[in-house]
Amino acid sequence: MAAGVLLSPEGRPAWRLTGRHLNVNAIFSFHGRQDDVLPPTGTLLSPDRQGDTAIDTHPRYRWSCLVDAGGTLEEFEDTAGVEFVRTIPALTGYARALLASERDQIIFYLVPEGERWLAVSIARDVSAMAAAQAVVEVQAMDPPFDMTLRELDVLTLIAAGFSNENIAARLEISVRTVAKHVENIFRKTEVWSRAGLAGLAADRGLVRLPTPGGPDGYPLATGKIERLAAMLDQPATERFDTKKRPTVLRPILIGLPLAESGRGVADSVEILNGSELAVSEINARGGLLGRQVEIVAVPYESGNRASVLAAYDRIISHEVDAITAGYSCYLPEAHDLVGDYGAPFLHAATMRSAVDRVRDSHARLGNIFQTCASDVTYGLGIARFLSQLERQRAWRPANRRICIVLPPWPGFDIGIDAMDRILSGKGWAVDILPVGTGEGQDWRATVAALHHHDPSVIVLASYFVDDAIGFQRAFSADPLPALVYGIYGPSVPTFRAALGPLSEGVVWATTTGVYADAIGENFTRRYQKRFRQMPGHSQAGLAYDRINLLAGAWSRTGRPRRFADVVTDLRSTISRGVNGAYFLGNDGQVGLTFPDDTNDPSISQAHLVFQVQGGENVILAPIPYAHASFALPRWFSALR
Repeated sequence: MAAGVLLSPEGRPAWRLTGRHLNVNAIFSFHGRQDDVLPPTGTLLSPDRQGDTAIDTHPRYRWSCLVDAGGTLEEFEDTAGVEFVRTIPALTGYARALLASERDQIIFYLVPEGERWLAVSIARDVSAMAAAQAVVEVQAMDPPFDMTLRELDVLTLIAAGFSNENIAARLEISVRTVAKHVENIFRKTEVWSRAGLAGLAADRGLVRLPTPGGPDGYPLATGKIERLAAMLDQPATERFDTKKRPTVLRPILIGLPLAESGRGVADSVEILNGSELAVSEINARGGLLGRQVEIVAVPYESGNRASVLAAYDRIISHEVDAITAGYSCYLPEAHDLVGDYGAPFLHAATMRSAVDRVRDSHARLGNIFQTCASDVTYGLGIARFLSQLERQRAWRPANRRICIVLPPWPGFDIGIDAMDRILSGKGWAVDILPVGTGEGQDWRATVAALHHHDPSVIVLASYFVDDAIGFQRAFSADPLPALVYGIYGPSVPTFRAALGPLSEGVVWATTTGVYADAIGENFTRRYQKRFRQMPGHSQAGLAYDRINLLAGAWSRTGRPRRFADVVTDLRSTISRGVNGAYFLGNDGQVGLTFPDDTNDPSISQAHLVFQVQGGENVILAPIPYAHASFALPRWFSALR
């Protein structure tokens, strides 16, 4: 299964993923394999278990950063790596020397006085995007073979072919003492020849810097690098030792805020599963840039401003390489936090107000992308669909009144003004019925008010599946001869699961949905195999695509921590996912929808209109994505 160690908000281990029920009262990391299938119940992973990934459950033991020829340090995995390497100036000097030499890599040990042994690797960065940089990696280690520091000194000199007499002179000790150290090294390593010890030292990086006795006359690569570092006015001033290069880099981290309570919890399951599927497939292919990818998910309470902001603060504190999010955690203040952090942020707030802020404050918010079209396009879709039905003579409205049922959601606008302009010219009148929301909403009173308005079309303008379920239950108990048109909410599987036959006939739309083509169907099969359930028709695919958008940008730029380069790549690249095509290079950095924003399907996601028919969601529009025809809902015949 996908491994994960969960931490409570206080930092204590906790487990909240059990069976198919999600309670995200934790931070957790996923790094699964493509062929894994989640078991029917969760498994508690100990924070001390080797091989599991935990955040903040162990003391820090490894660090890394980039160093250029001038000695400038840059993030490789996180800020902590830069800060740690900066405390040991000799490392910067050795990195500069390596870049000035013909060498590609050196490995050695550094042993600061009174501290743990540090295995060090300095390697020339050979990535396509890099220019004259070295990757410095440091890992705290126990002494190999339980050697003492003096024994490591002796082994360093044996590796260079020095005799006991030469070693004694360099270390200013007696030949007899050297012989005793050599005997101890033979016994501890179980290598019984000096040539064998030299090979072991070369293979395992068991040499020390600064070179015991000084670098002059020391023929191996570490001695040459130390001499060159001195020439570059970066003398090595610490006591170091060598070790085989650490091979496990910190995973690439993707922050993900998830609703654990309030409205939007059902969407969190879709978002988490779609993201985890993408991550597991990437890691099964070997990861990215020699590193695994992990999700750092942090819970929040939907509708609670303080909880949302705290979730983003916690994500940023973990120095994630990117952030993805759905719609229920949108706050301008949260976007400001992410803008100041600078990492690429791919979200699905689906609000023009969020896009306008990016357009108007690009210097601060230019790392933020809305991967789907905005809410205002829904009104255009409603007008287009009603015109389509009338052209096809698939439905005859009893009157030309539309009623928009509008729960409160700050900044939300489905484009009522544009819809009214289009439909008023065709004789339609648009009314708005404001209502409450959440568990306290009396949907029966809403339906009673609709009977007073007597519309032919009812639009429920809410993204939340909870609202869609509550309204449809009340409507089914006291129906009108009117079409029910939902906005996104019925895409979540719990809509049909909760309502059963009562969901039949409902029409709904989404500006980003899983296509019913080979790519979409293949995604659906893989999702079903992994999670033993069908995905919804929107958020699961969108979350999957967001991870792959990031993965593509990281692969092309070669450096996840170079946020500006990754953001530039995201702006300039067109990608095809399971929900359609993504082009984010416009002023607002927002996904385009077909045919509202563009008639070019190769750079956009289709504005899909579905209807529940026979227990399934079928696509009615637009062409060429439609694969079914509109069916008059059963409640019409029941009212005759």
